[in-house]
Amino acid sequence: MSSGLSRRGLFSLLGRSLRGPAEATKAAVSTAISKPGSPEPATEPQEKVAVIQGRFCLAYTSFCTVCSERCPVPGAMKVDRGIPMVVTDLCTGCGVCHDACPSPTNAVLVIPRRRSPRFTPPSPSAT
Repeated sequence: MSSGLSRRGLFSLLGRSLRGPAEATKAAVSTAISKPGSPEPATEPQEKVAVIQGRFCLAYTSFCTVCSERCPVPGAMKVDRGIPMVVTDLCTGCGVCHDACPSPTNAVLVIPRRRSPRFTPPSPSAT
């Protein structure tokens, strides 16, 4: 690397070549829109929710309630028959349970919340 190209420069060039042109343009525009000095691009905050992966959760094979004990939102995590569960309507997606999970492979994921359309019964039509 005697051409004066730094490691950071090399990886940024590789990253640009691996991303598609649309993604590179979107990243450049969001970086240009962001406030100076702020590490994140100026986008709307996305709501998140915690999800427990049962195959990695220690509570399925032994006793563990660390995530429900550390949750700062009352009622967002409940323990039913020794198994912790997330109450999605109350979960804020703060990530405390993800950070506190003692499992070797973290059993708690914080993912974007899906907004599914609620079922609304058809209104009675005037006949």
